[in-house]
Amino acid sequence: MSGGVLRRLWPARLAIAAGLIWGVGQGKAEPAWRALPTTMPASYYGMEEAERNDGLMREVVLGMHNAEREALGLAPLAWDSALAADAASYAREMARTDIFRHSPRASRAIPSGENLWMGSRGHHDYQVMVDAFLDERRLFRRTGKLPDISTSGRWEDVGHYTQIIWRGTRKVGCALAEGQSYDYLVCRYFPAGNVFGRNPLDRDEAAPPRYASGG
Repeated sequence: MSGGVLRRLWPARLAIAAGLIWGVGQGKAEPAWRALPTTMPASYYGMEEAERNDGLMREVVLGMHNAEREALGLAPLAWDSALAADAASYAREMARTDIFRHSPRASRAIPSGENLWMGSRGHHDYQVMVDAFLDERRLFRRTGKLPDISTSGRWEDVGHYTQIIWRGTRKVGCALAEGQSYDYLVCRYFPAGNVFGRNPLDRDEAAPPRYASGG
């Protein structure tokens, strides 16, 4: 089995496209997922390390995001270096602490939405990371309004995907940081999507100011 296929089969962790995962508006503390102490390197499983460089990540992220948006008749996203720099700062923080959770909204230098991904260090290429977001389309209810937009009954199950296809979003910037055992991907989106009471494909951009948990 090829290294690329193995990387696709290796488990990864995801967080929804927003801030608080549980207890939105209920005053509960934001949950976190602390990484296990260590994982084996890719070579242990007979795999090659996934290729890493900023240019490739930008190419893959924009290509996959905009292919999905084009298929839905939506305007493409542009890469934003300021969003990428902000994302890099938080990715490094998660890599340093090995705590996987969304950043507080107030800590973001640019008000933005946020998609997160986590997986074993060096095991996954960028396509696998973005595929994990896009795979949520299978649960997306196209005629629903947030939070009633998932066939699972949980909007969080499609939150990455809906942020990617949010009509009003225009820019994206992502960064990856390597921890001791895990890779942490952060993508930031401007303007933020996932607005309660709206569908990501709505044409009218006049939206209420309340966002679906942080992003």
